[in-house]
Amino acid sequence: MNLTAALALLVDDELRARAALEALFAQATLQRDDALADEAAVGILLGIGLNYVDFRGRQRWCGYLHERLDTSEASALLTHAAAGDPAAMRRCGAALVLPYIADDPSLLPPPWLNQVAQALLRGLHHSERLPPSQRLVLAKVLFDHFSMQLDTTAVSRVQAVQQERLLLDPLSPAEQAQWWLLVLGHAEYFGEMEAARQARQRLEALVERHGLKAYRTAELCGEMQLALRERQLDRAARIDRELEGLMPELRAGFLVQCLRAQASYRAFRGDNAMALALTDRLLALCGDLEVPERDQGAYHGLRANILAATGRFDDALRVLQGLRASQTGSQAEILEAMMAFVEVAARLDTQPDVALDRLGSALADAARLGYTRFLMTAPALSARLCQLALDAGIEPEFVHSVIRDRHLSAPDPTRADWPRPVAVQVLGPMGLSRQGTPIASAGKAQRKPLELLALLAAHGGGPLGSDQVIDALWPSLEADAPKASLEMAVSRLRKLLACPEAVLVSQGTVALDPDLVWCDAVAFEQLSARLRERLAAGHAPLDALAHDARRLFGLYRGRLLGTDTLTGPMRLARERLSLTYLQSIEAWGQALEARGDWPGALALYRQAVGVDPLAEPLHRALMRALLVHGERAEALRAYRRCCDALGSALGVGPGAETQALGRAAGAPELPA
Repeated sequence: MNLTAALALLVDDELRARAALEALFAQATLQRDDALADEAAVGILLGIGLNYVDFRGRQRWCGYLHERLDTSEASALLTHAAAGDPAAMRRCGAALVLPYIADDPSLLPPPWLNQVAQALLRGLHHSERLPPSQRLVLAKVLFDHFSMQLDTTAVSRVQAVQQERLLLDPLSPAEQAQWWLLVLGHAEYFGEMEAARQARQRLEALVERHGLKAYRTAELCGEMQLALRERQLDRAARIDRELEGLMPELRAGFLVQCLRAQASYRAFRGDNAMALALTDRLLALCGDLEVPERDQGAYHGLRANILAATGRFDDALRVLQGLRASQTGSQAEILEAMMAFVEVAARLDTQPDVALDRLGSALADAARLGYTRFLMTAPALSARLCQLALDAGIEPEFVHSVIRDRHLSAPDPTRADWPRPVAVQVLGPMGLSRQGTPIASAGKAQRKPLELLALLAAHGGGPLGSDQVIDALWPSLEADAPKASLEMAVSRLRKLLACPEAVLVSQGTVALDPDLVWCDAVAFEQLSARLRERLAAGHAPLDALAHDARRLFGLYRGRLLGTDTLTGPMRLARERLSLTYLQSIEAWGQALEARGDWPGALALYRQAVGVDPLAEPLHRALMRALLVHGERAEALRAYRRCCDALGSALGVGPGAETQALGRAAGAPELPA
């Protein structure tokens, strides 16, 4: 195979191309053909830099080319490359990948490399003599170089010239897939989601039409990262199964990415033993493939995260400390931030004050670096750190962005300050907010969606069977109509919330996703159960429970949906929630009375009567406490307020037990 044929094969079959180029190098060395030897070495380095997965022989080829890149000839090289000379352009491309492959950023002067990149970019505009496949390889080199420098303007220039040539130059399916995979990765990294969507569509079409398994693998590995970041574990499981089926047919270099994706998935799922075994396997492969220590940093970082999730913090720190020698620049700063978060996690339970102090500096550095993915494969641990930060007021805006970006679940699901896309209030008049901003709905079209939302919120967020929902919202419709009505209500509710994933429909049930929707009624019932359980156990001091008690009673703004007239399941839910409120007030009030905290008990009962003036047991609790405290006149006034509230709203008088307390306060006996 000659040089032209070997270079043309780089994208379609990198292994065969590199083998052919190595044979040409050996032949050229025997024949003392330095020009051909140089061209072969350049081609081999371009092949390594094409996917950055198989670095075997890198030291040999980097050393050879480094000796041949005499900076004294740089001006001639750059001039020829800028004019579109194919050999000079290939040599410039090899120079750009050389420091990365050699794992030595200082190997070539950065200012000279910047000149090389600009000359190569100009050459792409004047490269009629450059075969299409080689143009693609060099465009990829420039894409990588400018992306590493975060120079999005230069990247867009490379993309524009290459996109134009795609319309003119014939490329193989694999070469087209290589290009769209490159565009996809760049767009996702820089948050250009529409460009990413279009690139993904192009790539998927090529993969499906031509059975490009290596590119399907790369696509799946990227999808795995996205699925895990968005906590879509069912989707991640499907990706894992497909990767498992592809792996027997993949070359070793692509296995590394598969193993990383699988290890990340298993760590998210909590199967840390298997995740560690997979990282050990991929790191062993990295050794076989001569992957530079710098490039192995992400894999060691993954292993450290898994170790931290299992509580092996010292082992995790040793892994990260071992990376210090190979990480430079922003990577080194992120490495230090990673270690800081592991140190915080290690002290969460044993030295909370030290942990809090270190968390402040760790989050400040992370915010400066835009590093939101600390302890990425340990979401529960990450969420604990975020909750601690919110409680302490540390970097709240950044912490909120971390939670939103990673879809972290609240360690305490009752918390209203944990950022979720949607918040629903049904205790008292209905309230709805989206991304923290209250939203109002108007018009008849929104009535049923809001009724559906209130029904779910009042019943623990669901799931409720479709038949239950239909009976509650459309009890009089004919047999077939309710199903269509429910589907329409779900569709409109998803649109109203601007978060389709918030409403879950599965196997004949409807529910709200608790990670996306916070409901005051759900949090109220959970907090009530927690408080009463801890009071009954009698172990926790009241001061330790006071925070939960304040949150609990602050949630109950009034009866379910305020003064709305309710029927059926919603009326029963109103009664259930009112009873829960009453039982919680009684339990906490009795605990305060038992401790002798009469001012606290009286304040609690007064607040409760103000919130639910029709709850006669609350009036009795207030009157009883006032009488015990010796405030008969105040108890009498409380009795009269009770009589007025019941009489004006319900047209009834107080019960016998309440009347007895009234008489004890000095009220005359009511007529029979």
